[in-house]
Amino acid sequence: MLMMSAKIRPARVFWLGAAPLIVSVFSVLASQAQEKPSSIEELRAAIQAELDTVGYGSVGIALVSREGTIWADGIGIADPQNGRQADANTYWRVGSISKSFVGLAALILEERGNLRLTDAVSELAPQVEVRNRWDDRDPVRLVHLLEHTAALDDLHFKDFASNDPTPLSLLQGLEHARDSLYCRWPPGQHFSYSNVGPALGAYIVQEVDGRLFEDFVADEILEPLQMTGAGMLLTDAIAGSLAAGFASTGEQVDYRHIVARPSGAMNATPAQMANFVRMLLNRGELDGRRIVSPESIARVERSETTLSAALLPDRGYGLGNFEYFEDGFAFRGHNGGMPGYSAWYGYLPDHGLGYCLMASLSGGRFTGRIRDLVTEFLVRDIERPARHSAVEMNGEIDQWTGYYRPVAVRHESTRYIQRLVGVLRVQQAEDHLLVGVSGRETTYRPVGDRVFSRGSRPAPTLALVEDSERTRYVQGEVGSLRQVSAAVVWFERIVAGVVGLLLVSSPLGALIWIPLALSGRGKREAVAVQSWPLLAVTAIVIASVAFVSVAGGADRLGKPSLLGVGFVGLSWAFVFFAVQGLRCGLRSEAQHVGRFARLHAIAVSLACLVAAAYLLRFRAIGFPTWW
Repeated sequence: MLMMSAKIRPARVFWLGAAPLIVSVFSVLASQAQEKPSSIEELRAAIQAELDTVGYGSVGIALVSREGTIWADGIGIADPQNGRQADANTYWRVGSISKSFVGLAALILEERGNLRLTDAVSELAPQVEVRNRWDDRDPVRLVHLLEHTAALDDLHFKDFASNDPTPLSLLQGLEHARDSLYCRWPPGQHFSYSNVGPALGAYIVQEVDGRLFEDFVADEILEPLQMTGAGMLLTDAIAGSLAAGFASTGEQVDYRHIVARPSGAMNATPAQMANFVRMLLNRGELDGRRIVSPESIARVERSETTLSAALLPDRGYGLGNFEYFEDGFAFRGHNGGMPGYSAWYGYLPDHGLGYCLMASLSGGRFTGRIRDLVTEFLVRDIERPARHSAVEMNGEIDQWTGYYRPVAVRHESTRYIQRLVGVLRVQQAEDHLLVGVSGRETTYRPVGDRVFSRGSRPAPTLALVEDSERTRYVQGEVGSLRQVSAAVVWFERIVAGVVGLLLVSSPLGALIWIPLALSGRGKREAVAVQSWPLLAVTAIVIASVAFVSVAGGADRLGKPSLLGVGFVGLSWAFVFFAVQGLRCGLRSEAQHVGRFARLHAIAVSLACLVAAAYLLRFRAIGFPTWW
């Protein structure tokens, strides 16, 4: 029998016990690294495995080079009703990728001298009113619509809920979305994604050319690219070959006819989208047939109308085309989503490679996993680009340190949230900036004058800029944020924190006074005073739950549904109960209620009214979502 050492070292015991686990973890990681697809057959199998994990849906995929299509295919069951297998000629909805065709259409007309991107929208389409109080010095121009810098609000719930199969004309669609056609700040300063802008841009193309926009795209883009049959309208041919779309719950969805058709209604096959990506790689030409000039493709990929455009000309959103980073490479392209569908296309201009990916599943998580597989496979034999060399920090950068609040909010209805939770802090370290929210900082290295890059990014992604009034902004991959004083930020944070604590304290306090009241030991007057603020808190909690429960369904928020009407009613009940609570608390007497109970009821009621005033200011409660 072996004798154990009299002295056992805890560290040694730990490492002996942990060693098998550590070895197994590294073995799994190593096997995963080795399992990355190295052939098209392995890539197809990996995508099929992801589909098998989900259990429904289908994927369309194409890999291309300048010279031709490397691989185009469909994976999965396109139609579960008849078992139709997806293939390279199956149609998928590609959503916002439609905007790439709008930008290309505008450039075709500019090359022909029919319009200029810098033309004012009021001159090109006087029948469409865009409310702009800065119109005398900063008119909305066509380029602003295409680059999402027109300061327009995005579509409202009622617009997302529309599903008219007639279908609506482009002008009727714009009329339906007229509540989004207003400028929230001077055009040409900040990027703010809006589906209304490209739809108006497409209408301008239609008015200038004289053909229906769909016909223009078919004649001038789709047919030359051998994409005949693709389009933004549901034809019999598309309906017969369209992959069935599925919600994230696995439920099959119906085809949706959207009001802003040019911004998201394109249907195409992998084989067709492969030609589109090849045309971009060949700088406007496909197999000897030229669509636009190389200069126009360069313009597609360039941003010109934000405050930071001069510092980040190739980094922002161009004409239906933007830069994004995958596996250390800077891709150009666009993504898209529709109920039941998601899609991406991307390409590497310097390497002559690209891909398109379409999936019949809502949400980006699944598509993101497939995209990772595809891009890793595409760049597997390419040397990763070196990141930009750091330069010395500009001595005036300390003027840009401090707090920043989002100014370019996509949906104006969410500004009340972004104002509180979207605040960014910029701090200067020795040779870099720390940019982050709530202590989660990201390091940005200076790679130019007021231009910064992070991590392994091969390009600058953030800029510090000023407008004509010397207001400072941070722009780039973090969005567009305006500098605000620390005093304002902390005042709002403290008020929000106090209000939140008081609202939470009401139901917690009820756990004490309600049992006392039921047992007959509580003061009857105190019950009445404390009930009103409790009802107010209960009303806003139920209203919030009702809103969140239907937030994913535009049909229920964009129309007067039971839950939608209930949300509006409860939000006004919240205001009423808070007023009643304050009134009763102020009129009550401490000796009959109890000093603490009275003060607590008054404080909670005041907190509810502060919250109500804030939410009413931003039309976050009390206003029907279907207006």
